[in-house]
Amino acid sequence: MLLKKLIEDGELTGELKNVEAGTCLFEPGIINTTLFYLVKGSAKLIKSNGALQIIQAGTLLGLPDLMRKNYTGTAITLEPAEVLLITKEELQQALQLNAALRLYLIQQLSRNNTLTSTFFE
Repeated sequence: MLLKKLIEDGELTGELKNVEAGTCLFEPGIINTTLFYLVKGSAKLIKSNGALQIIQAGTLLGLPDLMRKNYTGTAITLEPAEVLLITKEELQQALQLNAALRLYLIQQLSRNNTLTSTFFE
């Protein structure tokens, strides 16, 4: 996966955090400043329509809300997890330097706008 490779190569950086089970990563109304890459563990996503999804490690959370001021759903860890917090500024810097990431992001945002709203890639 492109994101995993960019993170491993240091081309996409952020703050690595270990969080406990039950940690809320984001919820509706919270100002959207960060994307969350789930390095280890799992999380549940509750969409604005109430739909629930279980997400595993290797997933980028919050991408559909990238262009919004606030998050529209909720992400809660199901077990102790390792999460890389990627600010919008850090993502913007990586986008300026990496054409493959720009294309990937356009594809993901396009997919999210044409399919049922999801919170992961």
